[in-house]
Amino acid sequence: MIERITTMDKIKHAIEQQDYLKAFDPLKEYIISNPTYTDVISILEASIYMGLGDFHSALPCIQDGLKFNPVNHEFYFMLGLVYESFCEYSKAYLCYENALFHCKDNKDDFASIEEYFFDFISRTGTIVPKVSIILLNFIQLAYTINCITSIRNFCPASSYEIICVDNGSLKNPEEWLKTQPDIKYHINPENLGFSGGCNVGIRMAASGNDIFLLNNDTLLTENALFWLRMGLYEKEEIGASGAVSNYAGNNQTVFGSFSTLSECMEYGYTHNVPMDQPFVYRTMLIGFALLIKHTAFEKTGLLDERFFPGNYEDNDYCTRLILNDYKLILCRNCFIYHIGNAGFSAFIEKNPDGCYNNSMEANRNRYIEKWNIRPSYSFFCRTELINLMNPKDKFDAINCLDIGCACGSTLLEIKNRYPNAMIYGIELDPPSAVFASHLATVVQGNVETMDFPFDVSFDYIILGDVLEHLVDPGLLLKKLKSHLSKEGVIITSIPNILHFSAISHILMGSFAYTDSGVLDRTHLRFFTLYDGVNLLQNSGYEIMSIQKVIEKPNDNSTSLTASLPSLISQARNSFMLYNTFIRSNQSFNFRYPFSMHGLCISCLIYGGKLCCIIIRTLPPLTASSAVRSCVSTIF
Repeated sequence: MIERITTMDKIKHAIEQQDYLKAFDPLKEYIISNPTYTDVISILEASIYMGLGDFHSALPCIQDGLKFNPVNHEFYFMLGLVYESFCEYSKAYLCYENALFHCKDNKDDFASIEEYFFDFISRTGTIVPKVSIILLNFIQLAYTINCITSIRNFCPASSYEIICVDNGSLKNPEEWLKTQPDIKYHINPENLGFSGGCNVGIRMAASGNDIFLLNNDTLLTENALFWLRMGLYEKEEIGASGAVSNYAGNNQTVFGSFSTLSECMEYGYTHNVPMDQPFVYRTMLIGFALLIKHTAFEKTGLLDERFFPGNYEDNDYCTRLILNDYKLILCRNCFIYHIGNAGFSAFIEKNPDGCYNNSMEANRNRYIEKWNIRPSYSFFCRTELINLMNPKDKFDAINCLDIGCACGSTLLEIKNRYPNAMIYGIELDPPSAVFASHLATVVQGNVETMDFPFDVSFDYIILGDVLEHLVDPGLLLKKLKSHLSKEGVIITSIPNILHFSAISHILMGSFAYTDSGVLDRTHLRFFTLYDGVNLLQNSGYEIMSIQKVIEKPNDNSTSLTASLPSLISQARNSFMLYNTFIRSNQSFNFRYPFSMHGLCISCLIYGGKLCCIIIRTLPPLTASSAVRSCVSTIF
């Protein structure tokens, strides 16, 4: 024990004397003999590297130290020094500000850091805007109070202002708000919806502030807003940053054991630290905790109040940001606790009758009408296809082409995983192509009829559910060979026509097209696995691997599967039937429908002749023999 203390004394003394080389070897020996790496060791090691002018080596030491102690002010000050040496002044500013926040109980260090901070501002002219936190309250004031308390506990008071807008509550919270000197507030006489209420608050924000849309049923955790701001100022072109949560869509959910509120807060304490690739690009961010840079807001404007009472206003705003050439960042190391739908649940209590589901569908349709983009389809990321990519190194400079790239979510995720990848896309749909062109090099057009637009040799060409839409998929596959690199790979997915979702309908005597899935009405061809493999082999490709996505039948399909023997027996006539001849002429607009035990019988008059069409609304096996007899009598 004495030897350890002596060694440490030697190290500290050498650092104090600025003899960093003399301190380097003893510290390395100490670390080897004492594998328990602590925040103290991190500080010493980082100090040595910084003293030697090696700020790049100091950075991981500081980051490791923050994982041990996320509230150590020394680390944030040192982190600020590192970013200052990199000329990343906005991030340095945020680090110095956070260092002051965490050392408020240490007067000596506070004074020293404050003096340096003011000198830094004077030298560099750097000022990071404050954050105007917009909170909507509707009935549930207790949630709002708890959220505000978490802001006060975990954010430097100098870094934000709180703006609370009451959105037409039955019980007016004005009396409580009057007692809060640090809160701006406004009382709406009626509920303006999420967009309308937020816009009221945004108009009250101090000029030049960043805008933080924060649901009142959230709780900030330790350093959450700090890392959210660090993400926002990672690069100039970033327009908004979002958080992960226990309750969020859009793949912003983190999974953990959160049985109590204290567990959530503890998770935030340990989670909100430096990590590998903390910031990833996204095509969409959820609006429960959305931080918008003031320059991006000035260009993009207020929320669209057509999306009432809520839902899809965040989709719309993110779309507008990207079309204004801003990037969206998900901060993976920013965890914010979210109860979820608390505001809507209160709204539903006042407005039952399915208003939430109705507004969800209505606002989805408003989004589609506004942008001509289907959000659930066009922003879907094909991670299962990206998982099949295997470059030798994640930092390899690879060229990737996504044919049928939609709005570019798959390409953007490729860029997240492989930072040096060059990403390209071809998309038939004009609105989707325009959107994707703000994220990658994308050309709009029909890949079968257009001249190939890129003079690039591709390492990966992705065809995600594309070949079934083509007139001649084999011809395209042959053409693409000349655009592959020597070891280039085609990654494709092809729907299987033998899947139960298609076969079940066929066994019932129907081949009804759908808006999506195996029987998508835009499909020109249908494939089995055998046909897909043959198509690629006949086009001159060697099959490297085959992976399958198994989709289990739902309850209805399971029941149908159990009835297959009977259904096959009933399908004998259909199996033998090769062709059907049908004569028809113009019908009169006369219908007389009636139903009987699961059979809907419609009588239509065609040219004076009575024809009867039987439409089975229940599986054939459910119809009783008495009903069948009745039907036979009618005919």
